[in-house]
Amino acid sequence: MVRCFIGIFIPEECKEAICKLQEKIKRLPIKCKFVERENLHISLSFLGEISEEKVRKVERELGNLVNEFSSFKVKCKDILFIPNKRYFRVLALDVKEGRNILIAISNEIKRRVGGDVKPPHLTLCRVKKVLEKEVVIKSLEKEESSISFIVESIDLVKSTLSPKGPIYQVIKELKLP
Repeated sequence: MVRCFIGIFIPEECKEAICKLQEKIKRLPIKCKFVERENLHISLSFLGEISEEKVRKVERELGNLVNEFSSFKVKCKDILFIPNKRYFRVLALDVKEGRNILIAISNEIKRRVGGDVKPPHLTLCRVKKVLEKEVVIKSLEKEESSISFIVESIDLVKSTLSPKGPIYQVIKELKLP
């Protein structure tokens, strides 16, 4: 069995801005587990533990699916408090531009191969404890970080859990036409 998800990795040229935002969050009265620089991505579908046979089926279906979409622009900005501001367990950048295309791709993946699909976002960290909620919310609501990039491929990714965090390995990169 292989723990897998389908996602879009963030280009290297955008990671510096994201890491600067993570550094700002580290200075707030909050304790978090930050997504590692090399793991920054937008998830399209979390497949969980699947068999090698299912991995091959997913590869084939994704190969067909990518031909139905073209490269497109994504812009992420504004902090998302997930599930909400009263009780947030995740801080993420919201996808503003390209959102509808990501939703269409995610829905098509769910229809063809399944998985758990969430609204598009770029996770920054998982929240362990908020020490001063109002300070954190006010500070992050004022945050103006944004990144833009062209999505040129979708990846089928193996995720191996380790004590230091997940280790991601691309099983198959599928280029958009």
